[in-house]
Amino acid sequence: MPSGKKARGRKNRAKKTADQREQWEPTIVLRDNGASNSTADSSCKHLLAVLPPIPRAGPVVSLMNHMAGEGYFDRTKSFAGVRPADVLMRSLRYFLKVQEEESERSLAINLLLRFVRNVFVHDSSVEGEKWFHQCPFNEGLVCAMIKMLELLETCSDGTALAFRAHSINMKFAGGNRRDVVKFVAKRLPCTCLKKLRNATRKTLEKVGMCCNCLRYFRRSDLYVCTGCNIAEYCSRECQRADWSKHKRILR
Repeated sequence: MPSGKKARGRKNRAKKTADQREQWEPTIVLRDNGASNSTADSSCKHLLAVLPPIPRAGPVVSLMNHMAGEGYFDRTKSFAGVRPADVLMRSLRYFLKVQEEESERSLAINLLLRFVRNVFVHDSSVEGEKWFHQCPFNEGLVCAMIKMLELLETCSDGTALAFRAHSINMKFAGGNRRDVVKFVAKRLPCTCLKKLRNATRKTLEKVGMCCNCLRYFRRSDLYVCTGCNIAEYCSRECQRADWSKHKRILR
């Protein structure tokens, strides 16, 4: 007979997995189905294709649970002192099937897009005007993960992917909600999301972060590196100061 210690271990692992799944699955399924509950009250009849079946287990479910454990879906989670790009790369490192198989990547992208879309629609309705002016750090991480999964279709170089992860996250998680709402709205045909994008364009200006001093500026005041067309700087001085690190990426 199995020992009581092993049985308790299996029970604890099963509970942990169920708790992690609870952080993302209801947000996707209940709101997409228009269920009548406290988390779905602010959703609309979204113009979306049928939600693909979510397996009980598998690479994508494991990735989603891992992301839940890392705090991607928890707005109260603090990533202070941690490079978000490291969080992204570490998350992908454990899930080779998601990286390598197009069907797994497609399912992961689909679920993550629906999750963040439902969060945007619900939270903006509940929180009103203040929602527009909050830093979208966690939602930005989710959007950065989606973009990285898309990039895996054409990019296999780990160093280049890590740099893109850092740059993408600075744009999404470090700016305002204008960029993240635009990113999701371009990928999902949702009426509410389209209205929300129009609202962010009227309410928020385009901002970006200098890759050296890490301060925020209007995007029109930033200079883009002509070598990578990704990194942005507020001045030539900042670009020169960052050159010793940045040039390694361009080789």
